[in-house]
Amino acid sequence: MPPATGFWGIDIGQCALKAVRVELVDGKPTATAFDYVEHPKILSQPDADPDMLIREALEKFLSRNEIGRDEVAVGIPGQSGLARFVKLPPVEEKKIAEIVKFEAKQQIPFPLDEVVWDFQKIAGGEVVDGFAMETEVGLFALKRDVISRYMGYFSGSKIEVHTIQMSPLALVNYTTYDLLRKGGKVPAPPLDEAPEEDTPRGKIRCVVVLDIGTEASNLIITDGGKIIWQRPIPLGGNNFTRALTKELKLTFAKAEHLKRNAAKSPELPAILKALKPVLQDFVGEVQRSLGYFTNTHRNAHVGYMVGLGSAFRLPGLQKYLAEKLSLEVKKPSDFARLEGDTVVKDPLFVENILSFPVAYGLALQGAGEARLTTNLLPTEIRTERLIRAKKPYGVAAAAALLLGTAGLALGYGATYKSISDPKIDQALGTAKNAVATVATQESKYNTANSGVTDSKVLVKAVVSGQDERLNWPRLQEVLSAALPRPGADGNLPPQLWQSTEGKGAAAYDQFRRRMSNGVPIEEALQYETSEHPRHLAIVNIEAVYPRWVDNLPAFFTKIDDEVYGDQTVKPARGFGEDIARVMLPEEKKVDETTKRVKPDVKEGGGWVVEIRGWTDYGPGTPGAEPFIRDGLIANLQKMSTTYAERNGGDKKAGKYIPGLEADPVKGKVSHAFIYHVWPVENPSPNVMVFVNRSYLDAHAGGLSSGAAAGAPGNPSSSSGPPPGMVGPSGPGSSSSGVSAEAAAAPPAGPPWSPVGPGGQASAQGAGPGSSSGGPRGGAPESGTSLAPPTASVGSSSSSVSSGVTLPPLPALIEGTTRKRFEFVVMFVWREPVPVMTPADALTAPAAPAADGR
Repeated sequence: MPPATGFWGIDIGQCALKAVRVELVDGKPTATAFDYVEHPKILSQPDADPDMLIREALEKFLSRNEIGRDEVAVGIPGQSGLARFVKLPPVEEKKIAEIVKFEAKQQIPFPLDEVVWDFQKIAGGEVVDGFAMETEVGLFALKRDVISRYMGYFSGSKIEVHTIQMSPLALVNYTTYDLLRKGGKVPAPPLDEAPEEDTPRGKIRCVVVLDIGTEASNLIITDGGKIIWQRPIPLGGNNFTRALTKELKLTFAKAEHLKRNAAKSPELPAILKALKPVLQDFVGEVQRSLGYFTNTHRNAHVGYMVGLGSAFRLPGLQKYLAEKLSLEVKKPSDFARLEGDTVVKDPLFVENILSFPVAYGLALQGAGEARLTTNLLPTEIRTERLIRAKKPYGVAAAAALLLGTAGLALGYGATYKSISDPKIDQALGTAKNAVATVATQESKYNTANSGVTDSKVLVKAVVSGQDERLNWPRLQEVLSAALPRPGADGNLPPQLWQSTEGKGAAAYDQFRRRMSNGVPIEEALQYETSEHPRHLAIVNIEAVYPRWVDNLPAFFTKIDDEVYGDQTVKPARGFGEDIARVMLPEEKKVDETTKRVKPDVKEGGGWVVEIRGWTDYGPGTPGAEPFIRDGLIANLQKMSTTYAERNGGDKKAGKYIPGLEADPVKGKVSHAFIYHVWPVENPSPNVMVFVNRSYLDAHAGGLSSGAAAGAPGNPSSSSGPPPGMVGPSGPGSSSSGVSAEAAAAPPAGPPWSPVGPGGQASAQGAGPGSSSGGPRGGAPESGTSLAPPTASVGSSSSSVSSGVTLPPLPALIEGTTRKRFEFVVMFVWREPVPVMTPADALTAPAAPAADGR
């Protein structure tokens, strides 16, 4: 099949289809064709049919352009995909693909057969004695149903797609090649300015690209090499249009037309006044994102911002962002490294040049000039096309082989006939029949033997883990029922949730109304600044994180010593609290030496479950600890009895597993305790200060929850915990189903994991194993693992004593006063030890016969 001569990059946006065709002429990307097909309606309008509008746009594109044998690269919005950047441990170079597949199973929150994923080495990878050191890779994935939907649009229009890439990564390719002038087979022209002039010594200069879309925006930061950071912002051009519809009392279509022609409108002052609240929100999101990036990439320096998208045609937006961000904001007027005057100087192309970078980046990848080259086209489609391309050659080869064989047979036949004898033929036939009979019997034996082996394997697979397969769902069911819920139908004593003057009941009624009716965007912050949150007796769960511990007594000794700390040092280290103070009488004892009450734990292993969360409910001087103790801890202490037996729950597992004699939770949960409760003054929404990491990891030892299957001493060798256990959302509880790894996500919006020379991103600050100081001040000794320091969050910005600056609060709620209480509690679950299953019996050695044989 002849190679492709051209490469199309197609970007299907909410407002229009953008396409650019690139050829390599003398090694330089040269634009030979383009198209801009605007939809009659924005795809997100309520009365629009997105599927029909996209197919109509593709049909119009095909009617005006000849695809032929050109390759086509398609962009899919970043909100539909997932990107993770991982630093690999030292590994043999030839085994990098295996370790990356293992990482993919951990990082991608879906079964791998439900997604299409690919990876690429980003940086590092120096090989020492056959081992790759400091290798960083990017993992990118899209769900198969999203890809199938996009492929359906193109297959219906008879366009064959060769490359599928996420739009933010196409922007990275455009930025690296055209803005930073890096990469490419032909040397790039020099930049207009010298990057080192305004870059501090020891820093890496990066560029920020903000692409404002219709429903959402993409923010990427890169140096064109090792640093690649990206984040979607849930605000776009439609937010400006909706503001105009509300303030100027217009229909959506008229407001969209007014926004696009604002520069020519005599109502420009009124338009800008109506857009100001949205602009403030937008600037706040960008400021928080840039602050998070600079905190996690200390060696990076942001040089300037490039604005993309049709929204940047709005008068004053470029100047407004530059003033508020204290950063130079540029708008490209051309593509510096793209040749082809018939396209780049076309008036339609020049007018809409801010909308073409994604299509340009896709075409660069097709032409082999891109920084990121991952392809999310399903493997089965690639294989089918490869076979189809080689089929004509295979048919020709088969025909030639058949002719040659026929000629050879005729030649040997003539020779054989001249020397053959009928008796020899008869004897040879008899021998062949005998050999065939033996071969048939041997084949039957091998088939039967293979069937027996396969049956054993199937039986093992069917029955393995049968006895304990519902243990984890059962634990989560009981835990969810035990979470504190206020109200008449809740599980809290009235005096615990009905605060003074009935404010607790009023706050709960307001909460139920919000949950059932939803919250208009203009009232989103009204609730946050009211007094309701601090009277609402609920806990908000950030993560439920289990780990297997082989030696529970040693674990409790270690964590109790840390929480209490060394009180002889001034300022004291540790919280000075006995974790056993909230345990049941049968779960604790008094230490005769220290006269402190300590946990009384029997020998053996078990699961320790860590619950990290927060609450606004802390009436009075004591704060939230009495509520955590008398609400959450008291309910956890009833998991083994009250909640396991409620409504016949202890009999449910037996309905699904015949022969099951014991509930895996009943009588198996104990030793619930409070690790600590931290007050946070004026907290930032969605930004956790203390509970964004696990305090269990530093003390558990043994294997983590994900690796515990098959661990020595772990009874549940065929039943591991789910990736992120969590209680359900609803009246009385608010949960976020994230694992410990995801708890350190950026401040708002769907999280993008950043990457840089520092490796995996996480919210930084003192924590277990930190060396940034003890909880009451004073530097910890080397190797110690103290609780994190106290911290407060102001209305504009704040910092933990470790030096991490938290993102500022939105300007709309500056000056408000609010306190949040973040907490960590833990308890023990001794999962029942399974009896020998039929699978174990199959693999167990046979008992000796009576005669010793």
